[in-house]
Amino acid sequence: MSNPTAPTPEQVLAMMRQRMGETLPAWPRLLRDLAPDLLVGTAMNSAGSVGREASPIPAKYRSLIAVAAALGRGQASRARSQAHMARQAGATAEEVLDTVRIARHLAAAGTLDAATPLLADLGAKSTLSEQTP
Repeated sequence: MSNPTAPTPEQVLAMMRQRMGETLPAWPRLLRDLAPDLLVGTAMNSAGSVGREASPIPAKYRSLIAVAAALGRGQASRARSQAHMARQAGATAEEVLDTVRIARHLAAAGTLDAATPLLADLGAKSTLSEQTP
């Protein structure tokens, strides 16, 4: 298995500009100057995940998955750039909006899941108060 040569920070930034266009967040430009190794490492990580061309998941869906994950983490700029890339890969506006709907549902369901112990406490107290004369 060959280990490809890592790109330069300038190559990474050029690739990101090409893929993300106007949705490119500010942090890649900042990292290029402050911590170029972190920029290159982040790009290499992306190449092995959402950008992995050998993935059995088509690029459009990889980007839509990334949109949902970014929204779930509150990463607006990342969600925006991944939506841009999903559109470049053929996603429709409706598909992006459905991804937002799914992310919203999961966030709401996650809140209810996190509240389960509290809801159980309230249910137990409600049951006890109903049994008390």
